[in-house]
Amino acid sequence: MEKFFSIFGKVMLVVIILTAMIYGGYYFGKKASNEAKPEAMSTESEPLEIVFPTTQSPVPQILSTVVGGVSKSAGLSFDQYSITTPEEWIAKKESQTVTDEKLILTKDDYQINIFQAATGGALCLYPGDGDFEGPSSKYEFYTTLNTKDNRTLRRSGNKDGNGFTVCQKGQDGSFIQPTNYGHISITTPNNFTQEMLDEIDTILSSLKKV
Repeated sequence: MEKFFSIFGKVMLVVIILTAMIYGGYYFGKKASNEAKPEAMSTESEPLEIVFPTTQSPVPQILSTVVGGVSKSAGLSFDQYSITTPEEWIAKKESQTVTDEKLILTKDDYQINIFQAATGGALCLYPGDGDFEGPSSKYEFYTTLNTKDNRTLRRSGNKDGNGFTVCQKGQDGSFIQPTNYGHISITTPNNFTQEMLDEIDTILSSLKKV
């Protein structure tokens, strides 16, 4: 009997040990499984803001056209003409008699003058031109312009000045003043800008006979 209980005790001890091992393996396995399980991802997300590109159309520039020049009945050789400027330019005319007219276009300290009257002319000379015996003016540089009626002009100036004279190409290839539109001169401030000179060139290029 004593031997039976000894064997029975050993069997129960083995059962208890196996039970403990099985339970421990199950417990730790489940815990590890819970720790390894990834968290559920939220299906909610921030709403996307859709930005549509905006295109801004350029504001059209307002232009003004002025007609100038004395009547052909005055007996002068000048043409009546039209000239177009941006609206910021102010136009006014001055006349002493029916045989003269001065159109003055002004923007800030910039001014374009077109004068028609019974006056003389002069040859325009540039670097490389020979001397001329007669009325002439020498210029150090120029900018070539083409008008609406296909006349070639030169805005002519000197490095130490803040004014320009406009000369016109003649049939013989030389440049003279006045032009067919009249004596054209430009005055600028001492600190004139290339942007304003470009604007003036555009204005002068709009000249055409009417």
